[in-house]
Amino acid sequence: MGEENQKVTVFWYSQTGNSFACVERACNVLSKNNYNVTACSILSPTDESYQSDLFLFVFPVYAFYVPVPVRDFIDNMPIQPVNKKALAIITCSGAPANTSFVAGRLLSEKNIDLVNHLVIRSRTSYIPLAKWFAWVNQKTKPDEKSLARVESFIGKNMVGGVRERTLFFNPLSLFHWIGVSGKRNGPKGALGKRTFIKEDCTNCNFCVVMCPSGAITNVEEIKYNDELCIGCCGCINICPTNAWRISSAGPEYYNKGINVKKMVAATGRLKE
Repeated sequence: MGEENQKVTVFWYSQTGNSFACVERACNVLSKNNYNVTACSILSPTDESYQSDLFLFVFPVYAFYVPVPVRDFIDNMPIQPVNKKALAIITCSGAPANTSFVAGRLLSEKNIDLVNHLVIRSRTSYIPLAKWFAWVNQKTKPDEKSLARVESFIGKNMVGGVRERTLFFNPLSLFHWIGVSGKRNGPKGALGKRTFIKEDCTNCNFCVVMCPSGAITNVEEIKYNDELCIGCCGCINICPTNAWRISSAGPEYYNKGINVKKMVAATGRLKE
């Protein structure tokens, strides 16, 4: 069992809902074991969320690297007054490369040690891959077996005390160097022109809430700033009516993910 009321903050970032499914499962296990758990979207952090004794980061691999929004979030985190530990759950449909090691290096600058991690295979949100390899688009992971691995990981490595293991860097990983050399908005170029079809929009604001760069706004109407876009595909993958389109693939290849509505609400940024 966990220490009574030990505080744990789960910082999460998710584009299609795969990572968010892992967040829900992890929080459930921790709560059942008497941890005081707060799930916090990196898009809406609070001062209190940094006060926890232990951190858990949950996010997908982004072009073989730590996602741009997660990198920005860590860069803006306050340096912890005392050394703290963190674990990570990373969702990835392809090669995770050295994502965990890179995340650990970034967190170390904030006086946080990333001491353990788990990689969960999940359905890709990278649209061209789903287009070229149709079978990828039929996957519905993380399935129950994958989520059971999340439960096991939390139970063995957090409950009753943190279990540590060394993070290794593989200098021979081609995917790592692709990630390192990639542009900040790399996927944007590969996906082609992004367009918004106003007639198909139901004004649900999912795209506004989940856009990590502020490229999509809605004051009197939906507006898109191409200069701010980092090509994360979030708007494409979560829009329930396919109002957001790209030129490289049709809507049949867009991954709407799982529990999108619940994920959007969990950010605390959705205005009714």
